[in-house]
Amino acid sequence: MTTTGSTFHPLVRLMAILAASLLLIDLAWSQEVASPAAQQVIPAGRRAGNVAIISIHGPVDGITARSIERRLIEAKQNGADAIVLEIDTPGGDMLATLDILYLLRSSAPANTVAWIRPKAFSAGTIIALAAREIVVDPNGVFGDAAPIQGMPVIGLRQMPPAERAKVEAPLLSEVVHEARRHGWDERLVQSFVAVDVALWLVENRTNGERLFLDADEFEEVFGEAPTDTSLKRLPPIPSRDPMTGLLPGARDVPDGPVPTKDERDAEIDSVQDLVSRRPDLSKINPEDWQVLGQVVSENELLVLRADAAQAYGLSSGVAASEEEIEAFFGANTLSRYDENWSEHLVRFLTWWPVRGVLITLMLIGFFIEMAAPGYGVFGAVATAALGVLLVAPLLTGLAEWWTALIVVLGLGLVAVELFVIPGVGFIGVIGGFMLFAGLVGTFLGPDPIGSSTRTEVLQAMATTAAGFFAAGVVIWLILRNLPQLPLTRRFVLADAVGGPGSDQAPPPVVPPNPTEGITVGDRGIAATDLRTAGRVDINGRLLDGRSVGGYINQGSAVRVTAIDQFGVEVEECPE
Repeated sequence: MTTTGSTFHPLVRLMAILAASLLLIDLAWSQEVASPAAQQVIPAGRRAGNVAIISIHGPVDGITARSIERRLIEAKQNGADAIVLEIDTPGGDMLATLDILYLLRSSAPANTVAWIRPKAFSAGTIIALAAREIVVDPNGVFGDAAPIQGMPVIGLRQMPPAERAKVEAPLLSEVVHEARRHGWDERLVQSFVAVDVALWLVENRTNGERLFLDADEFEEVFGEAPTDTSLKRLPPIPSRDPMTGLLPGARDVPDGPVPTKDERDAEIDSVQDLVSRRPDLSKINPEDWQVLGQVVSENELLVLRADAAQAYGLSSGVAASEEEIEAFFGANTLSRYDENWSEHLVRFLTWWPVRGVLITLMLIGFFIEMAAPGYGVFGAVATAALGVLLVAPLLTGLAEWWTALIVVLGLGLVAVELFVIPGVGFIGVIGGFMLFAGLVGTFLGPDPIGSSTRTEVLQAMATTAAGFFAAGVVIWLILRNLPQLPLTRRFVLADAVGGPGSDQAPPPVVPPNPTEGITVGDRGIAATDLRTAGRVDINGRLLDGRSVGGYINQGSAVRVTAIDQFGVEVEECPE
């Protein structure tokens, strides 16, 4: 008994250990199979080791385009083999959007994915459609990419039909081009941009293919006009290629050389040359297709949430966090590239209210510098404001060098009118017009004549005119109250005409009406430099004076040519 018992016990224990080991292995295997990460099969065309997230947050403008270009170069230099455009924008400038599309097609890696987190309207939708794939936040939404007007103070409003059609044309060309590249339905993507287009979704009873039809196409296929019907909740399209992750027939475009500007223009003109994959509707058997419901009605633009985007084939998946994005690519590393502080500063300095204030400061500063020479503070402020007005748009590509040249030439002609050949008149008028036109041009981008809309031109003109008007009001108040202003007494008159700290005797007391008893033709001397405003001593009275003949040096003999509520106008005359 003792021998048998001692032999059986080790065998039982060994079998128990083996059984427990097999149970643990089976349990671990079952958990691995049940894990979503283990179940996810990453297509070879999507797999990447180093993923870079480039954020696009806030309104899209020229600064956004330049920033994306900078960050794209930096990410590629750091070894990124996939780019994720994290989009959260209400929309933005159309020209900047087209620049971003060109940048993505020419410089971004082929494996570029748009991550809508959580919204991408207007320009954001156009940019997302240019990516290889689209991923949506669970609460994400995108669409409504129709062009609209944005006016200062007035805000957003619908564009007139004729102008809207003009602006819609390039956007429709772009979205159709992307639809043909990625295998998306052309009618569907057009409904993001075009209004007055109703769409119905139909599905092939045999192979599950889905097709979007407008009202005319619906009647052509089924022989009767469609009716407004609700659309049921649909499962995602299951027909993506397991190797590329794309819809059947999509073109996985590899990296290529950067095209020239002429090549870019030719590409935009020829985007419709890509062959459409929509079936010949005349050959469709209506018995093979069933109507799933209406997608979008007339007088509304398509807006999609995450589930609908997957059901319509536009989205490749859902991702709520960076960890899920990393798993989407099967990546080893994930890095973020956001806008830097200097780009935020430039965006603030090119904001239209700020630019209006800068225009006002520039004009007031130059005026005070001419009226109160010798200190340079106001001239420095005006020069700094002018520098910001010109340099900030140039650095961001919102303006071209010739607009800055027009502004500088305009200021030069105004100076010539004031100091070199005063009294001519038309030179100053031309200079003022050039100054105004040049400042307007800095708002309108590199091609203000060919590509700016009426809205953009009106906005630029309104902002510039508001700056000129505000400066005019301030200058008028300065002229009217010049003798009473502490600032002018401190900086202009103290040392010049007998104020505190001056060796000259103080001027006589001026009666309540300073020009009382003064007549045209009276003579006197310039108590300060007149550039073209200053102070003059007429008959022993210190008065506000304005030169009608340009710059007059202090101490020069002058003669009164006109009298008004602001003082006297004088001209230089020999003694």
